Amino acid sequence: MRRCAPLAWLALAASLSACGGGGGDEPPAPGPGPTHIERFTLGGTVSGLAPASGISGSSRLVLQNNEGDDLLPTANGRFVFATPLAAGSAYAVRVKSQPDGQTCTVAQGSGAMPGAAVDGVQVGCATAVWGLPEGVWVRETCSKVSPDQGARNLFRLTRQDETRLTVNHGTMAYANAQCSGAGTVQSEKEYARFVVDRKETRGGITAFWGNWTFTATPANPTRAVFARSGPYLCWGADHFWAQFPTMDSVERIVVGNPAQSGQCFLLPN
Repeated sequence: MRRCAPLAWLALAASLSACGGGGGDEPPAPGPGPTHIERFTLGGTVSGLAPASGISGSSRLVLQNNEGDDLLPTANGRFVFATPLAAGSAYAVRVKSQPDGQTCTVAQGSGAMPGAAVDGVQVGCATAVWGLPEGVWVRETCSKVSPDQGARNLFRLTRQDETRLTVNHGTMAYANAQCSGAGTVQSEKEYARFVVDRKETRGGITAFWGNWTFTATPANPTRAVFARSGPYLCWGADHFWAQFPTMDSVERIVVGNPAQSGQCFLLPN
């Protein structure tokens, strides 16, 4: 019976070793896997969008969500942004770029994702109301015609509708060489037609861009811009689409001393 005792102790030691009682080298058990985040689409409906003009350099409707994820709808109907959003995520849809000749507005365009797809954003487009400049505008620079007579060039702008102007060109004659007092319109005739398709305001300057078609050469339209700033109406034209003025170049025309640029006009007293 004494010879059996060592065998019992050996069996007990082997059992403890198998259970890892004195170890510590075992790796920890793996934790739970990554949680899947479900995402949902954001979209809505466009209505009132006119067919694209197809003119090089023309503006198109561009929608944007959360200052990114641009979307360019080309027709009326349903739209969906490319990037889905997680439940609870904020969304804010805005019009990044207006289409030619139209103003589009967003309704029901902001909120938080409810844990389901959102398809109720409404984008409505209508003919732009430009607030176009009208009236007779004369160049401030006075040209001396004779010792006792002066003249100024003039533009007469007549609004036909919310986006179209007819432009007459002529001269305003004065009974003195300083072009002071009341003048008399002379040699006025239709000069061009102007169709506005873009408007931008920066500071105190509002600029209207569009197609400028000369009456004498209707087959060769160009681009032009009228810019209102205080009492001044400034004008510029560009026969090369790629070089057409930006708002920065409009500011260069207007800011400073616009009367001396030869491109800015005033309403006569």
